[in-house]
Amino acid sequence: MSRHLGDRVVQALRRWRWPGRSRQAEQRLPVIVCGLDYAHYRLLTRLARSRRYDALAAVDDYPWHHGTQVEGVRVYYPSEVPSLARRHGAVAVVYCHDDDLAVFDAQTREALDQAGVPCVHVSPGDEDVEDILARQLAS
Repeated sequence: MSRHLGDRVVQALRRWRWPGRSRQAEQRLPVIVCGLDYAHYRLLTRLARSRRYDALAAVDDYPWHHGTQVEGVRVYYPSEVPSLARRHGAVAVVYCHDDDLAVFDAQTREALDQAGVPCVHVSPGDEDVEDILARQLAS
């Protein structure tokens, strides 16, 4: 098969949808993961397999992590989160440990509250992240 034909087949497969399924139904809701230790890495891995949610960004305050990628997700400074949330329509900031949110100053927390972006706790051992996020965001 020629490379040109292979490229056309790949493009056609990307455009194909199950009959009756809208493009909006295929879109996953963006969330921001706060933290970068092993629990957060596992969370990013679970979100990569999720059908409902997509990890938009990871947040860490260490300068040597800024701009790097973890599980295909870019790492940002905490001060960048409100702007990311507004620009991309993030539905939540997800964290695993109580002290994860300490990276946000009062101004950033207030900006997230004003944007309607809640902080949702997910335990490191939780297997069904989609269900936990859906329940937390519905309440």
